[in-house]
Amino acid sequence: SSGINAEYGILKWERLMDFGMTYFIVKFDKSKKEELLSVGRTSMSRIDMSPPHDVLKTWHWTSVQGWHVNWEVEKLTFEVDGDSHTFACNSAYIKVVHEYIGGYIFLTMRKESDTELDKEMFYKLTGGWQ
Repeated sequence: SSGINAEYGILKWERLMDFGMTYFIVKFDKSKKEELLSVGRTSMSRIDMSPPHDVLKTWHWTSVQGWHVNWEVEKLTFEVDGDSHTFACNSAYIKVVHEYIGGYIFLTMRKESDTELDKEMFYKLTGGWQ
């Protein structure tokens, strides 16, 4: 029964809104202040750092049309619905954010029937070019 309790606890934990989210302090080019960027399994969100920490915008991986990093200025730009969004990360090297985004997009693209890992696609999405 301790196994059942543990399994129940894991299920409750996975249902928490913040389960699997990683947070970065970022500064969007068109913003005057730092904000949080939460990156998770299905989406990334722009969050106000001031209480009550309102979610300002959420972008689902299925709607991201592309992204790239300008390694010289360490900024990441992504495109959604024809709009371009650029930010610098103030809490980690921009490559870390790039790897998270690429990894989650890779997972979104995979089908449950995929038994082979497409290593080339994974490296393409997470590796970047410096």
